[in-house]
Amino acid sequence: MRGRVVHAQHATMIVYDYTPRTIVETHKHDVEQFGVVVKGSLAMVIAGEQRILMVGDTFRIPSGTAHGARVFEEITQVVQVFAPPRNDLPRPAANGALKP
Repeated sequence: MRGRVVHAQHATMIVYDYTPRTIVETHKHDVEQFGVVVKGSLAMVIAGEQRILMVGDTFRIPSGTAHGARVFEEITQVVQVFAPPRNDLPRPAANGALKP
């Protein structure tokens, strides 16, 4: 899995590229999350309810809600937005490179 991060004043956007059969363990954030599947497909569990998401499908995860995912047999790309911004992620330097 790899992601490209864009920070704004009121939100963080990440474009995630998942390799086939990636497992995203159950976790939660203290911010709201929503997104759209751009390529591929995956099973996402949100608050114990499983949904199969394909290209064009959207989702919303309320703040503090447990969620995880399982990518199927193809490369999958998901655009996700977090609001308010996630401060636990690296911020790009002035030249665009990510700071450690």
